[in-house]
Amino acid sequence: MAISKSYSPTCSVVVCTRDRPKQLDECLASLARLSYSDYDVVVVDNAPHDRRSRDVASRWGVRYLTEPMCGLSRARNRGARACETEIVVYIDDDAVADPDWLTVLAQEFKDPLVAAVTGAILPTVAYSKSASEREGAVSGGAERAQRRVVDRGTPGWFEIANFGELGDGSNMAFRCDAFDVWPGFEENLGRGTVLNGGEEHYAFFALIERGYRIVYNPEAIIRHPDPRTPQELRRRHLGLLATTAAYITKLAVEHPSSRRALARYLVDCLRGTTRPWMNRSERAGTRLAPRWLTVLTMSSGPWIYVRSRMAGRIQAKPAPMAAKNFENPPISSVARRDETCHLES
Repeated sequence: MAISKSYSPTCSVVVCTRDRPKQLDECLASLARLSYSDYDVVVVDNAPHDRRSRDVASRWGVRYLTEPMCGLSRARNRGARACETEIVVYIDDDAVADPDWLTVLAQEFKDPLVAAVTGAILPTVAYSKSASEREGAVSGGAERAQRRVVDRGTPGWFEIANFGELGDGSNMAFRCDAFDVWPGFEENLGRGTVLNGGEEHYAFFALIERGYRIVYNPEAIIRHPDPRTPQELRRRHLGLLATTAAYITKLAVEHPSSRRALARYLVDCLRGTTRPWMNRSERAGTRLAPRWLTVLTMSSGPWIYVRSRMAGRIQAKPAPMAAKNFENPPISSVARRDETCHLES
């Protein structure tokens, strides 16, 4: 498909990293080959143990920041609030971007109600002993073939945002003004916390709930490592099940208005009901472990959530909703940057 370049907002690509200089170097090499014209790159080093990532960033001539407190969500927020561009884009430090990746993401922001855009995540090398395991190994993006726009008018938007077809954190972009009307990523979710995931889905849910749109475009492609052995594949699958169960508990406790939708979703899952938006990897996922192990793993979810609460890492109440207006945000971009100056390292 020919890609229009008529709309070119300024973009910052944020790469959050921690002690993986080799992967970071390969990621930055791919970003240097992007076809987009107006972008910069920001490396956020999350609680580093040494200077290796700083040296890699210096070698590529990109901006380098540190977030001293461990947590991927903290690092993402740190990067966003340091940007002075219209769009902030996230890619994992062990992923590589196709040359037109940023161009495709940026075009979707022509719609002023679009708060975030995600893209496809294809495997670099994936374990593929059988067709079903191969489908389960793919990160999800490879199975999502259709462009999708989701807002509050979309049937099943609650399920899609929290558990479905809106992409993943390795490949996503946000309008910077969104951080003026939304608190940013929940810092008690994601890698580096007890509840080890769900932060991007919680962000999609929060923004749609505020009245905005999220777009998934399968032509915005990055490539990311996937499990290479059946043991790695099963371990990842079970980890995702535990995280999902803990995330469901969080929604039920902190968002009472969502309980009916959650109950309906869980009942349908127990019945084996599939959704039109569900990709094949999700349908195949239950084949990766016996039913008894799946049930046992998911039963740990509430305890994970309780542990998080006991550790003081998950707030009992969600942040208050803000005004639904990108054109007149309550906080200026200048004020946003000033508020985070004390985090500079």
